Amino acid sequence: MTMQPATHDIAAQRRLIWVGLLAVASVLFSGVFACAVPLAALAALAALDIERRDGLMLIAAVWLANQIWGYGVLAYPHDLTTAAWGLTMGAGSGVAYLCARATVTALSGNLVLTAVSALLVSFAAYEATLYAATFVLGGGDEAFTAAVVGRIAAIDAAAFVALLFVHRLAVAAGIARRNALEGGASTLPAAQHA
Repeated sequence: MTMQPATHDIAAQRRLIWVGLLAVASVLFSGVFACAVPLAALAALAALDIERRDGLMLIAAVWLANQIWGYGVLAYPHDLTTAAWGLTMGAGSGVAYLCARATVTALSGNLVLTAVSALLVSFAAYEATLYAATFVLGGGDEAFTAAVVGRIAAIDAAAFVALLFVHRLAVAAGIARRNALEGGASTLPAAQHA
């Protein structure tokens, strides 16, 4: 007689698969966009998740996958400045996630407004974190021109839409849970805002 895994174990396995898929997406984005990986879009998508812990885990996993790919395959320089920028991108992703999460919690009544706001706030928080780091690490003049920021914003917006579509497919395949937009409810349950 074999025992079926507990529902909790299956849910945990599905979350890990979903996080793994997004880590792979981060690697693919790294190959295409190099330093313009849409971490703000990933943070906004994670903010739409029901559990805060899962969102933070997702952000950490995609950032780590991006760094491993960058150093291991794309031959990022092995110097202190590059490492500091990598850590800044990780911190920026975390800040972007937390700000987007607060936005999702505050605006959970209108689903389209919530999604768009989560992306805008995530992008602004991520870029602000990187910009603040330029005062310590240097290199901000050419990286924050209107053309560069506009290009990165377009990449993040396109990636966000694509990731929402992929998430919908993952839900249909039973790999991921419905997020705040897909749940059909107009608000997140109060007990699950944290």
